[in-house]
Order: sequence, then structure tokens, then C-alpha cells
Amino acid sequence: MDYGESESVILYKELNADFLLIDDKKARSIAEMFGINCVGTIGVLSTAKEKGIVSELRPIFELFLKNGRYYSVNLLNTILKKI
Repeated sequence: MDYGESESVILYKELNADFLLIDDKKARSIAEMFGINCVGTIGVLSTAKEKGIVSELRPIFELFLKNGRYYSVNLLNTILKKI
């Protein structure tokens, strides 16, 4: 876990937050070991889609991949099929 992620964990605890937004797999595993409720970008977007806040996920996912954000294409396709 790097400095920014550890600071996020501290802020999560100080604010008594419901969730910590974190995408890094290793940092998320560490945070969850400490009992922190984590959600990633894909989880937030999926919830936004289910609530009608976002109309389509595919263009967002394509934009992520085009701009160098790494997500498993299989994961993204699974989310698209599910929703």
C-alpha cells in the first residue's frame, strides 16, 4: 500500500466512512484485512447504472481502456452482460 492509499485509510477511519473507494488490488486486500469496506470504480459505476444515474457503461469502459486504465476485459464484459 502506498502513501496515498494509506492516507485514504486514515481518512476513512477519521470520517467513520461507509466505504473506501480503492482500485488497487493489493491495497484493497490490505484494507479489507483491517475490516474496511471497500468498493472500486467498477462497483460505483455498476451501482450508478442500476440506479439510472448512468445510462450506459460500455462507453465509459471503452474510455478507461483507451486512456490506459487497466481492467480485465473479461471482468468488464461480465459486468456488461450482468447489467
